[in-house]
Parts: sequence; C-alpha cells; structure tokens
Amino acid sequence: MKFLKILALFFMSFILVNCDNSKSDSTNTDSSKTSQSSQNYDASQAVVIAEAKKQLPIKVDQITTLVDIFAKDNFINYKYQITETPKDALLVPESQQIILDNIRQTYCSDLPEIKSLRAFFPNGANYHYYIDDEKIFSLQLTPASCQAK
Repeated sequence: MKFLKILALFFMSFILVNCDNSKSDSTNTDSSKTSQSSQNYDASQAVVIAEAKKQLPIKVDQITTLVDIFAKDNFINYKYQITETPKDALLVPESQQIILDNIRQTYCSDLPEIKSLRAFFPNGANYHYYIDDEKIFSLQLTPASCQAK
C-alpha cells in the first residue's frame, strides 16, 4: 500500500507541474492537440515508471516478486518473478483465473492511487509472470474489465 501511495503522490505532483492555465492558441489543429496529449501521457508515464522502479523489487507474497515495471502503448506492464512453484501449476486455467480475479479486484478498486494509475495508463495493465526468466503467461486488464466484473 505504501508503494501505491508513493505512486499517487508522484502522479499528483506531476499533474500539478504540467497544469497550464494560459489560453490555448486558436490556430492549433486537432492533430497537434492529439500529439501534445500523447507527449503529455508519455512524459507522465515516464515519471511514474521511473519513481516506481526505485521501489523494486517488491515482494508481493511468499512466491511472487514484482521485478520490473514499464510502459508500452499506454499500458502499464508489470513483470513478476514466481519462485517455489512448478510451471505446470501456473498453467492450470483455475490458477490463472484466481490470479486474474485478484488483480482485477485491485485494478478496478476505487482507491485514489489506483484511479490515478488507470488515468495515467488509459489502455490498461498487463501482468507478465515468469519462472527463472521464462515467461509463463500474461494477463491483461482494461477499463472494460471493470465493467465486466
């Protein structure tokens, strides 16, 4: 939870720094506004990711450690290293469903920190699970995942 609070603090400070109360130039085109918006997302995401990486690695539970965080295509990506668990146990659909349900509960929560993360990464979140640097599976959540719960 401390990690989420730190992320939220950086989100809010970055938003405040990037606020611009000046009138926009009426000659701006939609494409330049879109480009500027994309650049703002990229810059915001870079700050969030850089600050989050300072906290790594984070032990999530007895067998799971968050080892990397990165942004791609307006998704936040989490890389988890799993230990003391056979690969076959993670490939069972029921195991993946349990993990999906748990991460969906967090991703879709109304906590201010999580809402900020969803705002900074509007396409969603990808969760990548590895054992000994071998990718076992990935899960993806999008804003639509919260409506389906």
